[in-house]
Amino acid sequence: MTPANTKSSNKQRPLNLEGIANPAGKHTPRRMRRAQEILDAARDIFLEKGFGGASVGEIAAKVGVVEGLVYAYYPTKRDLLNDVLCGMYVPLIRDLQDSFSRIQGVRSRLRFLIWRHLRVYVEEPGLSRLVLHEVRTGPEYFKSVLHDLHVRYTAFLVRTIEEAIQQGEIRADTDIELLRSMVYGGIEHRMWGTLFGRGAVDIESTADHYTQIVLASLLTAPRTSTPTQGQSSDMVQLLLEARERLDRMAQLVATELHTAPSPSTASQARGQRSKRTP
Repeated sequence: MTPANTKSSNKQRPLNLEGIANPAGKHTPRRMRRAQEILDAARDIFLEKGFGGASVGEIAAKVGVVEGLVYAYYPTKRDLLNDVLCGMYVPLIRDLQDSFSRIQGVRSRLRFLIWRHLRVYVEEPGLSRLVLHEVRTGPEYFKSVLHDLHVRYTAFLVRTIEEAIQQGEIRADTDIELLRSMVYGGIEHRMWGTLFGRGAVDIESTADHYTQIVLASLLTAPRTSTPTQGQSSDMVQLLLEARERLDRMAQLVATELHTAPSPSTASQARGQRSKRTP
């Protein structure tokens, strides 16, 4: 029988910002080691049987402890799952933070975020299946630690779009929340088959194409007689490209003129040839 203290509570446990074991109670070195053993066992069982098919008894047996000890560290099976998935989310968010600040421009940032999200499904297919199939579908998800982590994870896209709007790179009427759903929801749909062994995806090519599709919708401006900021940016880019082509042509012409004989030299050469002719 499940102990009384395993009933779900509306009180959310503290957010695990380290991506490591986060047991209830004091975090002494000995307790943290045992909690990590329980967490590692839970991860293996969840990946093998899913959240619904796993039992705390199996997790305890894999560690070699009684079931009641597991509950002393993690009051519910859901707490165990949350910490297992925090182990995926937290390093991922940290990686985004480290890379995002070094990338500039809406296209480069958007492409990076899409590319990094595609990699999650390839690198962590088992945990990704858990998130999509058993975590995100439950009503308690929106009050969970994992929802908070997902908001932090997708906030990089929100920041990218907000800054691009401020700088006039994309349309000011862009629906940011709708765009966030479109980007991450579309990637989930694209990678669903891959998660269940139905073919592989070329991450680099997919990231390029997906970025182009998303940006095309953002940069398309309404047809009006007065150019918008997006149209002005496109016009400036076209002018810069045209100027570069003209500069290259000018350099080629200058090179040709420099190597070709001058008119006076050519005339003298013709005169000398005519004198030698009988």
